[in-house]
Amino acid sequence: MRNEIWEWTGFNAMEPRVAERGDVGDGQVEVRIRAIGICGTDLHIMSGHANFAEPPLPLGHELAGVVERIGAGVTSWRIGDRVCIDPLTGCGKCGECLSGNKHRCPDSGEFGLQYPGGWQQYMIVPSANVYGLPDSISFAEATQAETLHCCLGGIDKLNIRIGEHAAVVGDGPTGLYFVQLLKAAGAGKVSLIGMRESRLQLGLALGADEAVNVSGASMQAPDAESQDIVIDAAGSESSLALCVNLLKRGGRLLLFGLPGKPISADVQTVVLKELSLLGTTNAPRVWPRVIRMMASGQVQVKPLLTHTYRFEEMDQAIEFARSQSDEAVKIIVSLEEDQEDEGGPR
Repeated sequence: MRNEIWEWTGFNAMEPRVAERGDVGDGQVEVRIRAIGICGTDLHIMSGHANFAEPPLPLGHELAGVVERIGAGVTSWRIGDRVCIDPLTGCGKCGECLSGNKHRCPDSGEFGLQYPGGWQQYMIVPSANVYGLPDSISFAEATQAETLHCCLGGIDKLNIRIGEHAAVVGDGPTGLYFVQLLKAAGAGKVSLIGMRESRLQLGLALGADEAVNVSGASMQAPDAESQDIVIDAAGSESSLALCVNLLKRGGRLLLFGLPGKPISADVQTVVLKELSLLGTTNAPRVWPRVIRMMASGQVQVKPLLTHTYRFEEMDQAIEFARSQSDEAVKIIVSLEEDQEDEGGPR
């Protein structure tokens, strides 16, 4: 049984190859991948800016598909079930894993980061790592459950009170998701701060009350000490400084964007303003809530899915993501059988 794979092979390089499909072990399922989201982390790994793994390795951690084979002892899934995949794994035995916090496990890792990921037609994962999808959520939309679950876990840590003012710094996909989640959690005025006008306009369409462009000579300076909550979805030294400046005394700062290297922070201001700094990554327990929010329309994913490629065009999708980062919000690689014959971005 053949499995077609795209593999990261070196600095900004990838190649297709064919392998035999593996045996499905006890407690595992094989998923036939139907859609893959291209994440900025994939690009950072390929360029050497995120040292999660070494090539050769198939990347890909935003995944959805159909259960194809079932291992012994698995009773919760049936062949043909529509699912999305949680790429995070832990040892399953330590205190963190047993308490539902496998992302804090000393031996945790992710498919597509430390372990072979979903840039392939078929993928074997633990049965506990898949979540069922209602028919109302497309496979393309379902790839975003992975990103959304990280964002929702951060929102939970903020303990938002109805009517609080909040700002999101960073107009990438996570920033656009954070805007929606803040509104759903009861935040009052939500401001999106970024540098790309098209993204800022999309943020307004998705519920932001204000969009502030801080690029170039037209920079609009947000009011200092105006926010109860600020989320740093950019992950740079300048974005962190802006976040600290925006927060009221006693405010909360959620750190989500990854700088890729150590950066400086104005600790004196943090102390004197009595700010709370919260880091956030994965949130294993929120996956069912994410799927319910997507199905109900509380969070809109489809407006962010700007371009689609076929699986055989994976290298073109990655190159487009790398070269057209302003134009592409979220790129999807589709393995659906009813895709059109034309290639390229759609």
